[in-house]
Amino acid sequence: MAVIKVKPEKVVSLALAIVERNVVSPWLSTRWPDGTFTGAEGDVVNIKIGKLKAVARDYEFRTRTGPIVMDDIQGGGSISAKLDTHVVSATGITLEQLTLDEIDLMNEVVGPQAESVAEQLEAKVLAKFGTIPWKRTMAITADNDPLRVVAEARRLLDADKVAPRANRVFLIGSDVEAAWIVSDRLSKYESTGETGTPALRDAIIGRLAGTPVVALPDLPPNFVWYGHRSALMVANVAPVVPAGAKTGKQGVSKSGFAGTWIADYDSAYGRDRSMFHAFAGLTDIRDERNADGSLKDPTGEGYATAKNVRGIGITATGFDGGVLTAPAPAP
Repeated sequence: MAVIKVKPEKVVSLALAIVERNVVSPWLSTRWPDGTFTGAEGDVVNIKIGKLKAVARDYEFRTRTGPIVMDDIQGGGSISAKLDTHVVSATGITLEQLTLDEIDLMNEVVGPQAESVAEQLEAKVLAKFGTIPWKRTMAITADNDPLRVVAEARRLLDADKVAPRANRVFLIGSDVEAAWIVSDRLSKYESTGETGTPALRDAIIGRLAGTPVVALPDLPPNFVWYGHRSALMVANVAPVVPAGAKTGKQGVSKSGFAGTWIADYDSAYGRDRSMFHAFAGLTDIRDERNADGSLKDPTGEGYATAKNVRGIGITATGFDGGVLTAPAPAP
């Protein structure tokens, strides 16, 4: 049953705010362009990583006694990305409901369905951050100065000369947020100049040495991650509206995710069906370099051993003691 209605005489008209999830993962990852997977065999596409690399050498000045050395231009590598997730929200709408209950289809059925699909995809993206094998890791405690934390994380990420400094971010849980938000090391959101969705604005608690700090209650309380948005690639494809659908719309966007709504008739139960769904795929970019700077082969067997060098895996401990105790005065 799509919408459980209570008769008007049984309801007191009182609007109560509820907790809504901050869907911000589209801002924390890189998206494939729409249509990337169209016509792809096995729903798999290859992502080119790395760039063409030529060799420069010193040559004799004026003398010309030896030949110029010729070097091959080395191509970048690629990794495979697969579309392998189908998230669906479906419900039935009876003839009685359509006739007697004055259902607002878009706001009371399609809207909640789109929201649930977006939140499910958001949860998958956030969970992925906890399973990626990072090449660089570090450990922090609540006693560490947040400014030193970002300095060390930046040093480690810079070491591989892969992740650009622009579009890096800290992603933290609620216990770490409680400790860092009282620190005078964070610039407040109002002075960051950030733009974006209301969910993103609510999630950014400030900047740490220029890096946005995003706090989400859906993460483990002591979760900390620092990295570049290209560490994780997210594919999100809106399925086409099938020919047998009574009505539908492809590409409906909600919270940064796109999906498709369709409605048809369920003759077995004498009711309409409403379904909102989306295809998705998640791939982390493991473009670890060899000692000579060349790209490790991230395909096949090599992919199992290659590490992600676009983020830092951070283990945080000691952040669950609360923050009500005033810090000791500085000497």
